[in-house]
This record gives sequence, C-alpha cells and structure tokens, in this order.
Amino acid sequence: MADLYDQATEHEERFRAQALAAQARRTLRGVSATHCVRDDCGAEIPEARRRALPGVELCIDCAMRDEKERSGR
Repeated sequence: MADLYDQATEHEERFRAQALAAQARRTLRGVSATHCVRDDCGAEIPEARRRALPGVELCIDCAMRDEKERSGR
C-alpha cells in the first residue's frame, strides 16, 4: 500500500502531466479566447494575457481559483 508520500508524488506527477498537456494544446492552437470560457464568468481576457499565453481560455481570477483548488488551499 502506498504511503502518504507516494500518494502525494503520484498526485504531483498527474497534475504536472495534465498541466503540460493543457499548455501544449493551447500552444498548438495558438488562438486565445477573448472572454473567459467559464460558464459562470465570461470576463474579458486582457490582450496582454492573450499574447503572453497563446491559447489562454481563462481570465486571471478563474485561473487563480483553479490553481488554488488544485493545490488544496
């Protein structure tokens, strides 16, 4: 049975792989959304963010909320 350290390592590896795959999809598409794709949001994504992160789909607030949820905070 995996101990807590092994479980945390596995979680980190899955999270990293998912994040890298999502970034690769965004980069390949290269087209950023002009507004947040979250159903409950729809906020405009600033042009500077769209240029800095090709394929970005979330506004800063939603991206931060996702990051907090994934990190368990």
